[in-house]
Amino acid sequence: MNEENTQTPSEQQTVGQILKAHREQANVSIETIAKPLKLSELQIQRLENNEFQALGPLTFVKGYIKNYCRELKVDSAPILAMMPAPPEPAKPANMQSFSRRTEKEASDSRLMLVTYVILAIVIGSSALWFWQNATPIEEQTSNINIGNSIMSERQAVQSTNIQQQQSADKALLQNTVTPSENAAGVQATVEQAANKPLTENTDSATDSTIEMSFNDESWVEIYDAEGEKVAFGVKKAGYVMTVTGKPPFSVVLGKHSVVSITLDGEAVDVSTFPKNRLAKFTLPLAE
Repeated sequence: MNEENTQTPSEQQTVGQILKAHREQANVSIETIAKPLKLSELQIQRLENNEFQALGPLTFVKGYIKNYCRELKVDSAPILAMMPAPPEPAKPANMQSFSRRTEKEASDSRLMLVTYVILAIVIGSSALWFWQNATPIEEQTSNINIGNSIMSERQAVQSTNIQQQQSADKALLQNTVTPSENAAGVQATVEQAANKPLTENTDSATDSTIEMSFNDESWVEIYDAEGEKVAFGVKKAGYVMTVTGKPPFSVVLGKHSVVSITLDGEAVDVSTFPKNRLAKFTLPLAE
């Protein structure tokens, strides 16, 4: 039996036929040889029928043949030499092409990312610039509306006081002048009434003068103590404005930092007010 197993297999026989012939010469059944190889009977039959593709990769098939020969005490080298050579690996040309395409896609992705970052920075900077410039204007508009409301209320109160004073003066004049008074008394009363506006006119000596020099465009609004609007509007750069009225004056400036102010010839320091905000103050300044 050993002499038969060591014989060189015929070149005209296939690998499967040689394996089957060795098994039959050893009087070993398919079931018997399948158990130590841990293969099914179907796999043994496919191995002997040269159905190698159904058994898996060529490396596994060679392992089955080597174990098969070991169980039958047959030299496996000549039989394995009859197995076809493994297929050549595919050329890496496609992989190189895929690699170049992947590299190009990665480069494009980095370029797009840098573009998005730059775009986000530009949009953020524009939004910040708009917010910084728009906020003071909104505050100025709001403060201007508040100032107008305060001035309107002040004018209404002053108008009411004037009307009440006129009514009181009229009632006093009616009560003091009666038909029983003589001509001298009537004349004295008339002189007193005539002298009253003269006394008020003498107060004009207490008027004050404000002079403003505008180094840049700025909005201004000024009311005197009687609620009269003595200045209002936007003044251009280089404009010098002089107004006169009864102090104290209510002043609102859009850009106080670009305006030089004097009251009755004396400089007024408004540098303490916050920059980029509406300035509301009273002249003369409270100490």
